[in-house]
Amino acid sequence: MPASRDERAVYFRADDIAPLECLDAVYTRQVFAPHFHEEYVVNTLTAGAQRYRYHGSSHVAGVGALVLINPGEAHTGAAAHAQGWAYCGMYPAASLLQRLASEMAGRAVTPYFRETVIVDPALSRELVGLHRLLREVADPLTRESALYAVFGQVLRRHMNVREQTPALAHTAVERARQILADRLAEPVSLQELAEAVGLSPWHLSRSFRQRFGLPPVAWRNQLRVARAKVWLAQGRAVSEVASQLGFADQPHLTRAFRATLGVTPGGYQRGLRGAAQPAG
Repeated sequence: MPASRDERAVYFRADDIAPLECLDAVYTRQVFAPHFHEEYVVNTLTAGAQRYRYHGSSHVAGVGALVLINPGEAHTGAAAHAQGWAYCGMYPAASLLQRLASEMAGRAVTPYFRETVIVDPALSRELVGLHRLLREVADPLTRESALYAVFGQVLRRHMNVREQTPALAHTAVERARQILADRLAEPVSLQELAEAVGLSPWHLSRSFRQRFGLPPVAWRNQLRVARAKVWLAQGRAVSEVASQLGFADQPHLTRAFRATLGVTPGGYQRGLRGAAQPAG
């Protein structure tokens, strides 16, 4: 494992074939605060070991293990090995796995991971190979074929499905979450939010954390980071993204981005540009 000065976090996307983000990462001292992804998380440990909290419990994943997390579920991240951890990260959009699962099931279903740490060396190797192929091979037929073959195995081996139903009932915390999402750049107060959904500020904060794993302010900040990532991938300037999403200034965005993703906004964009054209 490299020394801490050699930490890296290089992102690239495979949007030419599917809504999928990938990450090549090595961390030694990085500590991830509680955060969530709007996508599924499918990480394959290639060196060292990682420790993280998820669903109220501590988990450790080592070489050959998969770290699997459903969209919107809060978790942390830190080293569980003296020399840190390295992994190939893959973040398929919820729409991608829902479509694939529905095609396989022959009806509309929503897949979800039933366990978070899975020791599956064979699938781990398949995912690492897919990660490398998506970065290095340009042929779309080859890329698509590999993507669907490997994620088909992920679905068959380690995911359950539930029938797709209409939107969740509009409970108070669901309404509060939607208000925060709709007014993402606005300085909404807890009192204002609580009044809008008919709860006391204390009750809303407690119920929100129980439902989503983060209090309203932390959830709002993490969604800002998730949306910033989308805008940065589109090539928008870091300063523009910071101002449009309600960050106090560009350094505020940089601190939040690095705490969540292990890389600065500028580093994220440079990584995407560097990996934009796979080798032929």
